[in-house]
Amino acid sequence: MSEIILNVSIPLDDDKFLRRECPHCVQEFKIQMSSEDLKNLAEKGIESFLTDDDNQESDNNEEITKYFCPYCGQEAPTAHWWTQEQLSYMRVYAKNIMAEIVNEQLIKPMNRNFNKSSGPISISFKGSEMEHEEPWISDEVNDMRVFDLPCCNKKLKIIEDWRKNVFCFYCGFKYEMSNGV
Repeated sequence: MSEIILNVSIPLDDDKFLRRECPHCVQEFKIQMSSEDLKNLAEKGIESFLTDDDNQESDNNEEITKYFCPYCGQEAPTAHWWTQEQLSYMRVYAKNIMAEIVNEQLIKPMNRNFNKSSGPISISFKGSEMEHEEPWISDEVNDMRVFDLPCCNKKLKIIEDWRKNVFCFYCGFKYEMSNGV
């Protein structure tokens, strides 16, 4: 099996927070990311588009890491927290990889080998190469307010006017909001 390594850049805000989206309530929030965390997360994101298996995380014989929505408290595996824009961006990368493979391994060889006349029987193949699409994602804006998570010694950003309970993204601990703060 061949390995394809890509460097996919996903924008962070000025405080190094990455936007995420809950797969249940579809609310957006942000988590603070180190460069290494972001690289690993981006690789897993592209990998999930190159496989058919929705449960690919469980194929590694590793415990599946699950995270919790800060708003609704529901949990989901690592690969389920992408925003719609991030998903579209990574789909373009995955499509470009597949197009390159199809073009190099199928279309170009068939155009070379089957468009020859060899005696009374002529076989022809007419195939067009798949087009490359330029991936694009908007810059990350500096919105939302920081919320400290003492339980895991981390921070996240939630929408400015959120006044309900907040759950830790990492362990699910519930912070009860009192007096709207």
